[in-house]
Amino acid sequence: MFLPPMGWQKLKTPPEGIRLAPLARMFRAFRIPISWAELGKRTVNETIEDDVMGLAAQLAYYFFLALFPALLFLVALASFFPIENLMPRIMEALARFAPGDVLRIVQEQLTEIARGQNPGLLTVGFIGTLWSTSTAMNGIIGTLNRAYEITDSRPWWKVRLVAIALTIGVGLFVLISFTLVIAGPALAEPVANWLGLGGAFATTWKIVQWPIVFILVTTAIGLIYYFGPDAEQSWEWITPGSLLATILWVVASLGFRFYVTNFGAYNETYGAIGGVIVALLWLWISAMAILIGAEANAEIENAAPYGKEKGEKRPGEKKKLGRLAAEAWEQAHPSGEGQATPAPGRTFLPAPVPSAVPATAMAMSSAATDD
Repeated sequence: MFLPPMGWQKLKTPPEGIRLAPLARMFRAFRIPISWAELGKRTVNETIEDDVMGLAAQLAYYFFLALFPALLFLVALASFFPIENLMPRIMEALARFAPGDVLRIVQEQLTEIARGQNPGLLTVGFIGTLWSTSTAMNGIIGTLNRAYEITDSRPWWKVRLVAIALTIGVGLFVLISFTLVIAGPALAEPVANWLGLGGAFATTWKIVQWPIVFILVTTAIGLIYYFGPDAEQSWEWITPGSLLATILWVVASLGFRFYVTNFGAYNETYGAIGGVIVALLWLWISAMAILIGAEANAEIENAAPYGKEKGEKRPGEKKKLGRLAAEAWEQAHPSGEGQATPAPGRTFLPAPVPSAVPATAMAMSSAATDD
């Protein structure tokens, strides 16, 4: 009988007596059961098969509807922060990734909203943002279920509550990221002077803030992947899919911005709606990045020795028993002693089942192997 030492994301906690360093725990999800080239091939195939481009177009529409209530809330919230030139700072941060036509639309809307400010703007903006953005999140949940090839059995109200909770959670991560980028440089200099660190601290902060923002965005996407689909998941702070989604979004946004700035002529071709078309294309690219990352995670899960099969919401009983056997083996051999070299192309490990494994688990795990 062959037993893999550890299935990706299936050993939710290390066996008793084994302690992983914090960094090792964070990146244990990258011990994938297939090669990276094979993962890329499978992800591309599933992206085509699941019509991710079409699903991303649906999400882009939802994102666009949520954009203006979000701007309304942003303007109202900005009035509580005594930061000089806050709106120009926000536009400067967006300009790093968003195309110029998108910035033009955002600038026009921010100006109009700022002119008509009233005391109830924050409340109205929050409610509108929460509802419209949770609708977009609801669409993401549906597309994630499709990536895992499962049907959502949760009642509609529960899915909506999950979408609202995810909207609030992801929104907090995005808000913190914006705060670091916008207010960080303004706060770095006085903090450096107060601590007597001089200008070196402020310069270092301008560099360090971007990796921090990158990790925050990656974790926010990981939250969506974990809580969104109606499937049993194991929590990891950073997964290959969430990392891939973030990298794809950054690279694609920068590339699209360069294209629109230097080669695109949407305003000349489409007139007044050119900016809207550019905004929709950018949101479509962003949605594509999120869905491709989900497809990558799903493929890793399907390939894992103890992962879910396609269409399963949770691993079968035989796989669960096999996982228990592997956990016992890891506990009995914490240093990897006695492990045989796997055959080419195999991630499995020939080993006797330790006595800690129940007889029932042995029998059913053997049956799973024979099947």
